[in-house]
Amino acid sequence: NTSLQANVSSLFEAKDSLHGNISSLLQANKTYQARISRLTQTDRSLQRNVSDLQQANTILETLMTLVNSSLARANTTMQTIVSSLVQTNHTLEARVSSIASLLSVTESSVQILRTNFSALNSELSSTKAQSDVLEGNLTSTWTYLRPLINNGPVYTVWGKESCPSGSERLYYGFVAGPFRTHGGGSDVQCLPRTPKYGRHANHQWGSILSKATYQMQGEDKPFSSNLSGKSIPCARCEAKGKKAVFMQPATPDCPSGWNREYHGYLMSEHFNTINKPRTSYLCIIDNPGTQSETPVPTNIIRSGPQFVRAAISCENLNRRCIDDHESSSSNKYYIARELTCSVCSK
Repeated sequence: NTSLQANVSSLFEAKDSLHGNISSLLQANKTYQARISRLTQTDRSLQRNVSDLQQANTILETLMTLVNSSLARANTTMQTIVSSLVQTNHTLEARVSSIASLLSVTESSVQILRTNFSALNSELSSTKAQSDVLEGNLTSTWTYLRPLINNGPVYTVWGKESCPSGSERLYYGFVAGPFRTHGGGSDVQCLPRTPKYGRHANHQWGSILSKATYQMQGEDKPFSSNLSGKSIPCARCEAKGKKAVFMQPATPDCPSGWNREYHGYLMSEHFNTINKPRTSYLCIIDNPGTQSETPVPTNIIRSGPQFVRAAISCENLNRRCIDDHESSSSNKYYIARELTCSVCSK
């Protein structure tokens, strides 16, 4: 009995120990179950990560394929570029060589040009000195020639106190000629309105000049009869820039290439004058004026030249002269018809 109790007591102790072990095993089982649950979750996460890694690997493989293809094309392009650069380099080397040759030639040319420039500079200095001398000579020549070029021949406008356009009036005055009843000169003068005298004796034994007047007869052609007995004005004119001046009788026109200064009618002393003094034939301007003074007294008119219209005599002209009453002709002279005139310059 005692042994049996001892065994029973041992059994109870073994039971208690077994309960303790079972409790520990149950606790360990829970722990293992929790760990298994966590491992299961971890496995699932790892599987997802593996799937993501596989997708990433696929993408990387695709990218690597693209990169390799791009690198292959880039390599081909780079080889083409390198080949082109090599060819360009050869071309540049050839050009550099050519430029070097040209520079060598250019340096020689520059040296020659410098030598030529030095020679030209010396020649230019010599030429400038000659030019200065020539300029001085030209200045002196121009100073001498300028008055001659600008000046022109002098002529007289009979019947006006003014000069035609383009001419310069030197002075103006009145026409005077030999005394009608005495001897004297054979021409008339254009006397200025204001004289200046030198040494004088105041005697009447010299050659006498008297004012000339118009003497109109018959019809008022070609001038007005109101001019009769009035002094004849005049002006001395310089034809600027001209070389020659002449009076052309029997025509109001000038030759080709000549400029007409003025035109009018031929007049001279009356052919029936006492003692028949000689005077010049004057080309009295068309539409003449009178001297801007008091009319000449009657006794003075009788003493000075009286200018009348000039006409042609047909004696010895034969067929070149016809009667004024015959048919009109433009190339023949007419008996007693007033002769025209012109003063021409060139």
